[in-house]
Formats: sequence, C-alpha cells, structure tokens
Amino acid sequence: MQVKVYATLRPIVGGALVPAETTPGQTVRVLVDEMVTRWPDLRPEMVDEQGNLLQRIQIFVNGRSIAFGDGLATVIPVNASIAIFPPVGGGR
Repeated sequence: MQVKVYATLRPIVGGALVPAETTPGQTVRVLVDEMVTRWPDLRPEMVDEQGNLLQRIQIFVNGRSIAFGDGLATVIPVNASIAIFPPVGGGR
C-alpha cells in the first residue's frame, strides 16, 4: 500500500508517497502505529503521548476524512487511497 503525505510531513518520511506494510482489512490505527515506529520524528507531529491522533492531523481514506467515520478504527479497504495532512498555513 502507498500513503500520500503532505506539507511538513514529507521531509520526515522522505517524500510525498511512502510504502506501508499495513494491509487492507487492518485499521488506520495500525497504519499510524507503523508510520510513527518507522519514522520516530513523525510521532510528535501525529500522535499524543497516549498514541491518539492529534486533532490537527487529517487522514483521508478514499477521499473521506476518518474524523467523520470510525476515526482510527476505520478499516482500510482493498485498493485504498490514503492521504495524511498536517495543518497547513500560508497566504497573506
């Protein structure tokens, strides 16, 4: 599975698209745990001390925010498109 990451997360993981070992049928929590284990610098950017997703992080599965579904318990479907967005600022 490939995961798209955006903005300030890209330098941490080394690019815009990263492979993940998490498989369809597993939850987004498994994916997040895998990513923060693989890239420890990602941990303070994504999860709190208890391992809960920070409110400022948005994760989309097939274009739908997990915040409007089952949150980290969201099951990853086959051929899922997953995108992770940190808070983004800019403009004037």
